[in-house]
Amino acid sequence: MQVTSKQIAEMCGVTRGTVDRALNNRPGISAATRDKILKVADELGYRPHFLAQSLVKGETKTLGIVLFDIHNQIFSQLFHSFEAEARKHGYLTYLVLTNKDQELEVEYIHNLLNRKVDGIAISAVNFGSKFEALLLKAGIPIVSFANRISAKLPYVWIDDKQATKAAVRHIADKGYRRIIFVIPPLRYKGTSNIYVPEQRYKGFLEICGTMPDLQYDIVSDRSYLTSVLQLVTQSQERTAILCSSDIYALEVARHLKAHQVKVPEDAGIMGFDHIDVLRFVDPSLTTIDFQVEEIGRKAAELLIENIRGNDIPLRTNVTYSIVEGESL
Repeated sequence: MQVTSKQIAEMCGVTRGTVDRALNNRPGISAATRDKILKVADELGYRPHFLAQSLVKGETKTLGIVLFDIHNQIFSQLFHSFEAEARKHGYLTYLVLTNKDQELEVEYIHNLLNRKVDGIAISAVNFGSKFEALLLKAGIPIVSFANRISAKLPYVWIDDKQATKAAVRHIADKGYRRIIFVIPPLRYKGTSNIYVPEQRYKGFLEICGTMPDLQYDIVSDRSYLTSVLQLVTQSQERTAILCSSDIYALEVARHLKAHQVKVPEDAGIMGFDHIDVLRFVDPSLTTIDFQVEEIGRKAAELLIENIRGNDIPLRTNVTYSIVEGESL
């Protein structure tokens, strides 16, 4: 049977208000009384009734985070830092995984709202006015990251367009005159939220438009490994392969190796994300590092600030940098 603050008050010969002050470290009681109450509470195995507290305080000290993919290391890294920051401020985090299922994503959002979480951070696969309205009517703070949902909801990420432009300039500075841009998520345009890939695609086209001497191809088909191999082996120019994520870069590198195409002698490769596993890769991969742990920490920090009633910016850009490897 759960021990109540009323029972502790009766055993200590004090009021429930005094017990509440002791258990929540509030002023208004003597040190001796506080110590006595805490000792009795510990002996009885007292645990606070968070549901009852939430009804009184209007908060549950819980957050929700909605991810569409945990196999991609950037999201597991991001969740780790988000949870650590939330815990530092006394919040418990509920993690839900949608596996890129749009209906499941909506269901999970309703589940989190029904559990009265104080705020939600989300990387969405849904998009459009109906989904935007659902989140805006939720009645709690919501922060998005990765795939942006709405200009009306706070968003934490990097400037993907500028980062992609920096990657292309870096490749060109290495003497490459042809770039193959591998970006498979583009084939989901119009059916899923692919804000990040779209921004990287736009950045790529914009920078290539300013470099008339640079030839380029864009590969987004399902058989992208076969397409890349064919383009590389047929190219008469020094060719680099820019991939929209490190995962694609590693898959391309493995496929090229299986067909006796050497990196970087025959073709250079550059990724995007700087996932942890890259420290085991040989040759080391040149990539874009966008401090994913900082994004997770910042998302939690801003969400909690908003829960406390403070205004937060609608757009927060985290810095990025080029990590030089041996693959270019």
